[in-house]
Amino acid sequence: MNKPGFRLRRPTLDDAQAVCDLVAICDTEDLGAPDIVLDDVLNMWSSFDLDQNVWVAEDENTDLIGYAFLEEDSEEKLFSYGCVRPSARGRGVGAALVAELEARALALRNESGKAKRLQGMIPSSCSDAAALFEGQGFAPVRYFKRMTHRLEAEPAAGVLPEGLILAPFVKGRDEQAVYDAYTEAFSDHWDFAAPSLEKFQERTQLPTFEERWWMIAWDSEKDTIAGFTLCRLSEDLLYIEHLGVRRPYRGRGLALALLQNVFASSYQAGQFNVALGVDAANPTGAYRLYEKAGMKPENEISIYEKIFPIATS
Repeated sequence: MNKPGFRLRRPTLDDAQAVCDLVAICDTEDLGAPDIVLDDVLNMWSSFDLDQNVWVAEDENTDLIGYAFLEEDSEEKLFSYGCVRPSARGRGVGAALVAELEARALALRNESGKAKRLQGMIPSSCSDAAALFEGQGFAPVRYFKRMTHRLEAEPAAGVLPEGLILAPFVKGRDEQAVYDAYTEAFSDHWDFAAPSLEKFQERTQLPTFEERWWMIAWDSEKDTIAGFTLCRLSEDLLYIEHLGVRRPYRGRGLALALLQNVFASSYQAGQFNVALGVDAANPTGAYRLYEKAGMKPENEISIYEKIFPIATS
């Protein structure tokens, strides 16, 4: 699709580095620091239909100035992300990308005959992006904080409650047990949609996956998982993707102990920056827990949503 001064097209794998660079530029402008590496793009794209659910915008010089994707998160929820190079903002690139996202959501609704919810994430500081979404009928539904912690000295490892032992994930043995613990621990989180076991296991097949960063707290008597931390190491930080505790084990200090063990392991590995994202209204008090552990909010993301109801004749 051609627009004055730019055109939209489908990306190829050859565009991955340029997309990574573009997102990093936007992250730096809007969030203060980049939060992406090339492997992140390649890992996401490995499960995306590039010909249907991903778009890039390029200017007259074929430089990338915009990017968006749509992920079919569940039968009724669609998740999207988009960004526009700061120097190209105000030229209609964002509006064109949102129009493509909406058109795809409508097509998926019509194909399935089921209502769809299209969500999009934007930095809360981006008033222009918020105005664009709101002008198209989207409304803010949730806010997430990115929290970070700089390890200035070697921290003490956390002490697990009595009867629990900490051990790394074992590939080929623990997938089902971790999946069951994950779906239970996060079932009371906002808008949680449990992935299939197969989808969940995909992350263990990624080239960046390391068993040592998936740590499990086992109940030694019951041979069941009490809690877990699922992390990934990147060039500049250790990112905690999920920290979960099953309901019967809550209120005993396990979550804090797991977090402290992440800090200790990260420091020992020579990575002194740790980060995570948390729902600002998390019902389990996760935000307060992370503050207690020394983590500080760095920026905020707003989730916007638009409903595409079942078409009626």
